[in-house]
Amino acid sequence: MGRAVQQRGFRLVERVVLHEGPIPFETLAERVVTPQTRYLVLDLDRTVHLGRNMGELVGWELTMLHTFGAEELDAMEHERSPGRLIFDPRRVVGSVRYLLEGARTWAVPGLYYLFLGKIPAKRERTRRWAFKRFGDEPMRTVQRVPQNNLLQLMQSVSEETLRSLAARVWDRHAGDQVVRREHLDRLRERYPGLRIVLTSASPRAVVEVAGERLGVDVVEGSRIGQINSGSAKIDRLRERVPDLFEPNVETVGFTDTGHGEDHCWADHFTCVVDVNSDTPFSPLVHTASPLRVIHSAHPMTRREETLRALGEDGWMDERRPTQPRAQRRQYELPELRTRLGGLLDETASFEAERAWRLDRARREARHRLELIAC
Repeated sequence: MGRAVQQRGFRLVERVVLHEGPIPFETLAERVVTPQTRYLVLDLDRTVHLGRNMGELVGWELTMLHTFGAEELDAMEHERSPGRLIFDPRRVVGSVRYLLEGARTWAVPGLYYLFLGKIPAKRERTRRWAFKRFGDEPMRTVQRVPQNNLLQLMQSVSEETLRSLAARVWDRHAGDQVVRREHLDRLRERYPGLRIVLTSASPRAVVEVAGERLGVDVVEGSRIGQINSGSAKIDRLRERVPDLFEPNVETVGFTDTGHGEDHCWADHFTCVVDVNSDTPFSPLVHTASPLRVIHSAHPMTRREETLRALGEDGWMDERRPTQPRAQRRQYELPELRTRLGGLLDETASFEAERAWRLDRARREARHRLELIAC
């Protein structure tokens, strides 16, 4: 049996480490992975690459394939730059067709995700509305619309074509790559018993290509009727790797946890690392959670490492914060209690109020039935 997390009561984790940055992924991994770590679990999109969603990019690549055709797409490859939108002055008609086809395919699901997912996540009032409207995992619910749209689009081509496009997209964005195969190979050399898992909401074929390039042991992605996001990732991991969440098994999870999508990892992993994240993990966790340590870091891309090694002044990617953290800060449990104890008390009060309201509703339901029966 895996770890069963009670959803009552909260505590503080034992340690929070805010790493200086940006730092090489290899340096970060050396600080996080220990000889006791049995599993290293990686999210894919915006975790393995800075600011890039592989599934989304392959979706736009499919739009290009339908617009330009396979032969023209092959001819254009050496001229392509990273990203999903292009306008080639030498191919004006094709570029306009591509943009119109992209708008037709992605406008409705994209706007749905923007206005009901990304924008509400940025403000407290709209976040509250999103939870009331969509339940405990609002982002996961909203994301299903573009995700299902992508999965249906991918059914229009063969598995071979899809994997070829995924490999092409992977190679084109090599400069944005944060986690590389050589990093994972060196971790395995250092810790021979370590198993590495790649899990993502991206379509399974895309994740499989990524898994082959990284040399991981287990991959899991989405398919029609089964979106691998939020808590579904945890459920699927339990099925694929039964001992992953067993007591006394040290499992480390790396994710960007965009808009809080993977915050549920805090209920199941012994250590979590949010990378290049806009919504880091909270040090407040459920009492029964096995989580002990949280790391927060901004690992370097391949391009950044190369430019820094060459002594370039502007080596840092422009998408990063203008003032990155200058030095590592570590907070142990006593200091966390001093700084956050008030929030822990507030959470306990909220839980007690919630339990009382639920109990009152149950008693009222029973009382009404008794009145009806008289």
